[in-house]
Amino acid sequence: MKNLFNLLETAPLKSMSILILSISISFLPGYSQDGEENPLAPFEWIIGGAWHFENAYQVFEWGVGKRSVKSKNYYIIEGDTTLVSEGSWFWHPGENQVRGYFTAIKMPVAFFDYSTRFEKNKIVSILKSYSPAGEESTYTEILESTSENTCEWSLLQETDEGSKKIMGSEFVRQSSK
Repeated sequence: MKNLFNLLETAPLKSMSILILSISISFLPGYSQDGEENPLAPFEWIIGGAWHFENAYQVFEWGVGKRSVKSKNYYIIEGDTTLVSEGSWFWHPGENQVRGYFTAIKMPVAFFDYSTRFEKNKIVSILKSYSPAGEESTYTEILESTSENTCEWSLLQETDEGSKKIMGSEFVRQSSK
C-alpha cells in the first residue's frame, strides 16, 4: 500500500492511468479485480433494479470488487416500506462454494444460511432458516431467470414423497427508486 501512495504522489498521470485501468478491469463481466474468474458472475442477471412480487420487493447489488452480492428485502404495508431482511452471498475459499448469510426481522425467521450453486439460468440454494428460538428448517430455494426482467421464485421442502413446492411467485424487475 505504501508503494501505491508513493506512486500517487510522484507520478500523477501514471497513477491516474493505473487507477482507471484497475476500475475498468473490475467491471469486466465474470472477473474479479485480481483478474481471476469470479465464482459470483452467475449472479449478474439479477443485479440491478428492484424485483417486485406481491407486497414486497428485493434489491441485489454487487459488493466491493464484485466479491459479494448484497441483498435487501422490503415489505410494503399500507404504503409504508420496511426493510425486513438483509445479507450477502460470497465465495468461501475454505469451503470452495458460494455461501450466504442473512438476518431478518418481522418474520418467523431470524437467520438464513445459504449454500448456493448455479444451473444454467438458475440460482439454486440449500437454505437453512432459523427461528429466534433456534429451530432449524431446511429448504431448496430456486430463482430462475425467465426473461431480462422476470424470474420465478420457488421454495421447496423435502417430504416423504420427494420435493414439494410450498411457496412461489413471479418477480418483476422495476427500475430502482
